[in-house]
Amino acid sequence: MLPSSSEAIEPGRRSWRRRSLRILVSVIAVPVLVLLAFALAALASALFPLKGRVQQADGEPPVYLCASLAHTDIVMPSRDPLMDWNSLFPAVASPGLAPQAYLALGWGDLRFFRETPTWGDVRMSTALGALAGQHDSALRVVAVNPPEHNPACLRLRIDRAGRQALIDHIRASLLLDAAGQPQSQPDGTELQAYYLAKGRYSALRTCNQWAAEALGAAGLPHAFFAPFSFSVTWPVAASPGS
Repeated sequence: MLPSSSEAIEPGRRSWRRRSLRILVSVIAVPVLVLLAFALAALASALFPLKGRVQQADGEPPVYLCASLAHTDIVMPSRDPLMDWNSLFPAVASPGLAPQAYLALGWGDLRFFRETPTWGDVRMSTALGALAGQHDSALRVVAVNPPEHNPACLRLRIDRAGRQALIDHIRASLLLDAAGQPQSQPDGTELQAYYLAKGRYSALRTCNQWAAEALGAAGLPHAFFAPFSFSVTWPVAASPGS
């Protein structure tokens, strides 16, 4: 006897539902696995960093690494015998700046810098645009007080040669104009300025990756893959003498 029409259709419905479920699981599982691999790679890189060159003496003037929840800055004295910051960043490091002031230097997405003065100002569209590399990159330069007592900052064990390499890395990050000068961008303030920089921000090329590469250039311990701020701070904090 032939099956009824409802009996003939039911196996087809079950098959379609199984296929739909498999597709749904794949759609959910693949991004989750990618994010898990991303996080594990960042964790492993922070726990087993590149060592850099032989342990450096703690030189003068002091240089710091300062971190927030998601961002890291290299913080250097505004009056450095190895570098005339006033000639490079006149919008901030002017002769009128207090002699004891420091400069916090960080690379990142220009639009994100401008539109996100605090983490409470973060907008999804701005963050996603940055991760997609849709905007110009910039070096943000901020005049700050000496960070020696700031719990968010670590003093770097860096000698004169390392400090010079760090300065060279910062200068090489800038996107210069036809006259070979840094390109200051609008929306800066008396104590903060933005200068166009090379590269594009992405999930694989974050502000923290730039900071880790700066430490590597200076011969300091650093993570090979550093998408998060802990990726930058952990290798430094774990190094002898920190």
